[in-house]
Amino acid sequence: MIDLVTWQSAHLFGDALADQYRFRHDQFVVRSGWNVPHFDGMEYDQFDTPAARYLLWRDHATRVRGMVRLLPTTRPYMTETLWPELAPEEGPPRTETVWENTRFAVDRALPAPLRRMVTSELILASLEFGICQGIERYLLISPLWVLRGALAAAGLPHRLLQQTDTLGRWPVASAYVRVSEQILMVARQRLGVQHRVLADRQGGVCHPVVQAA
Repeated sequence: MIDLVTWQSAHLFGDALADQYRFRHDQFVVRSGWNVPHFDGMEYDQFDTPAARYLLWRDHATRVRGMVRLLPTTRPYMTETLWPELAPEEGPPRTETVWENTRFAVDRALPAPLRRMVTSELILASLEFGICQGIERYLLISPLWVLRGALAAAGLPHRLLQQTDTLGRWPVASAYVRVSEQILMVARQRLGVQHRVLADRQGGVCHPVVQAA
């Protein structure tokens, strides 16, 4: 299952919020060579605010081994502020129906079958969260090889937008990915996962995010 963790709910998940910063340091600073802020073995930026939503896959020892960070484009977000070269040609979106989906990573130390399962669950959890929030599209920022492999495996309709070779060891690209019940159903069939993967620790099926003015 995938946990949805926020600043407001972090107390329900032990040190998961801190651990995802450590996981990001291993994945993006050490492994991928990204030039992003980090300190004392943790990677972070100015967008790790109460507006951020973290989808986390944790192992039996409660260590984060896979994750995604989601940000509403109605608040400051990474692509618009730091990496405008990856924004769509028509300009960075700023609407409640488009969220930024970044920091997608799965621990390469996991056995290959488990890596595939974690990847599938993170994709499906992103779609489940998006449907709950009324999101119509995600703006994804990820290494190009991740976008091509993961999106194709899940059968997700997508449009590649921009690409850059300046951020780390591998090309990074942006893409628009549509969100709908139909797309979720197709992805579940392609990935062989029919059950809901987004855990609900707070007692309801769906908790829409209330956007600040």
